[in-house]
Amino acid sequence: MRSSAELGALLRTHRKQQALTQLDMAGLGNTGNRFIVELENGKPTVQLQKVLDLVHLLGLELVLRPKAGKGC
Repeated sequence: MRSSAELGALLRTHRKQQALTQLDMAGLGNTGNRFIVELENGKPTVQLQKVLDLVHLLGLELVLRPKAGKGC
């Protein structure tokens, strides 16, 4: 993943797959609807901890690893 827009689109897809509205996510994630809208639209300055909380809420996990063929 290389952009906040990619992450936002991925989270939107998973939210919709779980039949959740943006308002549902805001309520479950203890955040405002505006935050969900901005996140899904790829705003690059959203709060990281809130993003991680929503990733967890959707049943996803964030995994970081070296790029294929690249050393650390």
